[in-house]
Amino acid sequence: MPGGRDGGWPCWVNGHGVLVVGALVVALYGMFLLTGTLLRPDGPMAADLLAFLTAARLAAAGQAATAYDWTAFQLAQAAVLGAGPEAIGGMLGWLNPPHFFFAVLPLAPFGYGVAWLIWIVATALLLAAAAWSVLPRAAAVAAVLATPSVLLTASVGQNGLLIAALFAWSFALLDRRPALAGLALGLLTVKPQFGLLLPALLLLTGRWRAFTLAAGVALAAMALAWAAFGTEAWLAFLLSITGNANRMLGGEVSPRIQSVYVFLVRLTGREGLASAGHGLVALTVAAVVLRLWLRRPPGPEESRAAAAIAASYLLTPYVWGYDTPAIAVAALFLARAALREGWLPGEKAMLLTACMLPALLVVVQHPLVAPLAWLLVLWLAWSRDRAWRLAEASTPSFNPAVAATRSGGT
Repeated sequence: MPGGRDGGWPCWVNGHGVLVVGALVVALYGMFLLTGTLLRPDGPMAADLLAFLTAARLAAAGQAATAYDWTAFQLAQAAVLGAGPEAIGGMLGWLNPPHFFFAVLPLAPFGYGVAWLIWIVATALLLAAAAWSVLPRAAAVAAVLATPSVLLTASVGQNGLLIAALFAWSFALLDRRPALAGLALGLLTVKPQFGLLLPALLLLTGRWRAFTLAAGVALAAMALAWAAFGTEAWLAFLLSITGNANRMLGGEVSPRIQSVYVFLVRLTGREGLASAGHGLVALTVAAVVLRLWLRRPPGPEESRAAAAIAASYLLTPYVWGYDTPAIAVAALFLARAALREGWLPGEKAMLLTACMLPALLVVVQHPLVAPLAWLLVLWLAWSRDRAWRLAEASTPSFNPAVAATRSGGT
């Protein structure tokens, strides 16, 4: 395998250096979070966590369906914030399916600032545990938590850390503990737009146990939500989908959405052309990922995992900046392969670039920032798979069956 284990970088970039720097950055993020929530003199600003807390209180009061009524929900959020409706800005909504109520219900008894802090700390701990399952090294966990995406997500109180954790567990456990991987995949249905390709990957590669468990968990979660919140909540959710799509993706698209579709809409002003362009990119990405997953013998499982995660975010037109923590998870899979087989030329720098790109969203809301990071991850996943095949093919005693076992394939 070309390259070296350290990628030719100075020693402080590795091991203890990453742990120390990562811990300091995480501590800095914690200070920002505290000063922006509990220690803010006039209270926390209106942000996405307000929608979570309001939805939690409505669900706890038996009014879950009201969370999907856009106008009523704006008034409910204003009441929670203790301000007029104009303070909400008219762009904070509850867009998740009813089984996501279960995730936010524990926040209902708390005040806004405390709920914000609890949510981010809890989901950050889940991400840390999930990162450990991918690469059990303290420095690796610190590196994931120190990426700019974590601060970006914490600054609005969103669910990007939770979703990144579920992706990490899904692919870290897929071949070792398929039942647990199925549990994580089933829970990912709280973000249904990210599941466009994953079921096909499981079916086409014969991972029946993970697929069955994922489907069972998803159906069970939906049934529990129906029992807990009523038929009205599900009907309200389904009826809200078109309106929310038009609100976020049609005409005056939100500048914070990160997708090829939004870029093309803003560039051309033509939704049909944007849909066609996005569809072409999505089909190309899907073809690349299917090629990686279906090749025989199977290549490194890390390449397959990183590519599948990247595709999950590239295929949908509906992605936000706070969804970018999963970039660090995909990068961690590729780093695990590099630590085992050696770094490819430029690989470490490109992984770092992919993880750092979301920092640009602080100063410029360009819709291609996150897609470029994901395309870079996809390219690195393909390069890792190709390098593995070249190395195996050059081995005199190369045996496809043995190679498949070594790669972690099934």
